[in-house]
Amino acid sequence: MRDLNDAFGKALRDLRLGANLAQTDFPPKVSREYVSLLERGVRSPSLETIDDLAGVIGVHPLTLVLQCYLTREPETNVKQLLDEVQREIRLEMI
Repeated sequence: MRDLNDAFGKALRDLRLGANLAQTDFPPKVSREYVSLLERGVRSPSLETIDDLAGVIGVHPLTLVLQCYLTREPETNVKQLLDEVQREIRLEMI
């Protein structure tokens, strides 16, 4: 199991590169320096920062968070994780 900050950094880097973006494409929303710190696992983002990062990449913020947990727990697949979340959300609504 990877450290959560490291997993988030890898997920961010993978999605950023997949979108053909450089770290310099994030300002003014998020500074290049902060993107670098996040990708190296040195810092943890706030929800607002996750939202800003996802907006620049062009994905839903949950995609970034989901990719983080899939990176952290490689034995888990997308369907398992989404099924778990869906069950938990339904339990909360009852």
